[in-house]
Amino acid sequence: MGVLRGLLVVGAIGLIAVAPCLVCLLLVSADEMFERVGRAFMRGARGLRKAVRRRAGGDPEWRDGPVRRWWHLSWAGRFVHKAAPAPEPEAPPIEQLAADLRRLNRLRVGVATRSPVWFNAVQRAYDGALRVACAQLGIDQYLDQVSGVDLEVERLRVEGELQRAGLALRDTKTGQR
Repeated sequence: MGVLRGLLVVGAIGLIAVAPCLVCLLLVSADEMFERVGRAFMRGARGLRKAVRRRAGGDPEWRDGPVRRWWHLSWAGRFVHKAAPAPEPEAPPIEQLAADLRRLNRLRVGVATRSPVWFNAVQRAYDGALRVACAQLGIDQYLDQVSGVDLEVERLRVEGELQRAGLALRDTKTGQR
């Protein structure tokens, strides 16, 4: 009986000594778990916000109807509204954008072919400028949804649409194609 009490006392003292470490481990792991859940929720909220915007443009019931009112009154709608990033700054004038596209296209054909890193950077900048131009002119583009050969084809399609809209993407004085 004395040995049992001795083991119980030693166990209790050991538990008291280890308890703060266990609590710290639980808090750290809980903090990491909450951070992961928060990031996942924010990713889902961004996707949901995009889906609502896409849907709101086409269906009048979503634009003005009870579904949209319910969304804004729900806790998720308020959270997404609060978590929404600051509005993006105004896009540059279309003339400046056209000049940037011509400059990036010259770089894409000339200097950027020397290094794969340069080529990828110039290509991403060119695609970004194409996206902005399409947004300003109201042209549908899917540059961020495709990859590989499909991206090349989509880039050519978007360039053609922009040229049809009156945006000069090539330098006429240098004979660039």
